[in-house]
Amino acid sequence: MDERFVPLTAVWGEVEAELLIGFLEGEGIPARKRTQVPPSVYPFTVDGLAEVEILVPERLLPRAREVLRAFKPSRDG
Repeated sequence: MDERFVPLTAVWGEVEAELLIGFLEGEGIPARKRTQVPPSVYPFTVDGLAEVEILVPERLLPRAREVLRAFKPSRDG
């Protein structure tokens, strides 16, 4: 039986997506990315097309949210 992956967050661009995936995997959380745009030799961003969705196993979603807060600290303090 395949594990169900669910959305954790969305980021802008492949670079941030790869950084976040590496951070999650470093914490023991498998992660995948999903985008609506196929890879291109000419990268571009138009009206959200560079958005990359980060997916994690459903059973690890609460832990992944904790890790995400460490990856994206609050700007308030």
